Amino acid sequence: MKLDANPVLSEEERQRFARHLLLPEIGTAGQARLCAARLRPGPDAATAAAEVAADYLARAGAAVLPASDAAEDALALQLPDAGGVVRLAGHPRLEGAAAALAGAFAALEALKAVTGAGRPGALARDFSLGPESAP
Repeated sequence: MKLDANPVLSEEERQRFARHLLLPEIGTAGQARLCAARLRPGPDAATAAAEVAADYLARAGAAVLPASDAAEDALALQLPDAGGVVRLAGHPRLEGAAAALAGAFAALEALKAVTGAGRPGALARDFSLGPESAP
């Protein structure tokens, strides 16, 4: 993903993202990178998880492209496929919660990659919301 060496925010963006600008991990440069970022889910990404990730990223200022967009400069989101969400859920009644968790985690990892804040992480493969959590 190519980023501008001298990012600039418009006055509207400064007002919209005023709270982000106060965070030392983001600041003006990080927010400008977020506003310039183009991200997309992979073609096999679970739809519900991709929707959660897209919502978080759009609220942060990033452009989220459709999975079908093959833009070379777009950062691919690391989202599980539908089977990965089912394994994370551990129970059919928890699939929505698992998709939300996977989508939020993918958005966080994308935010870290774009801004350079934090260290990359991975959602634990042996983690499951499990049937004991089901109502």
